[in-house]
Amino acid sequence: MNPTRLRLQRSLEALDAEISMLVQAHPDATEFWPRFAVLADELMQRSAPGDQDWLLARIGAMLMTHGVSGSYPLF
Repeated sequence: MNPTRLRLQRSLEALDAEISMLVQAHPDATEFWPRFAVLADELMQRSAPGDQDWLLARIGAMLMTHGVSGSYPLF
């Protein structure tokens, strides 16, 4: 069963906190992105297809807020 938007929002809040820690611990993009992708991929896999565009927009906004250059998903 896919999580509701409320649960996804809580997961996004946790991811936002993780971004802060990852940026501090891994300021180099080559170290940051693989670690971030694991977390974001897991969240995307748990979401319903109808929520994925919403999630991607929220994740992109969080990355911008933290000053992370690049975008998710990684291609």
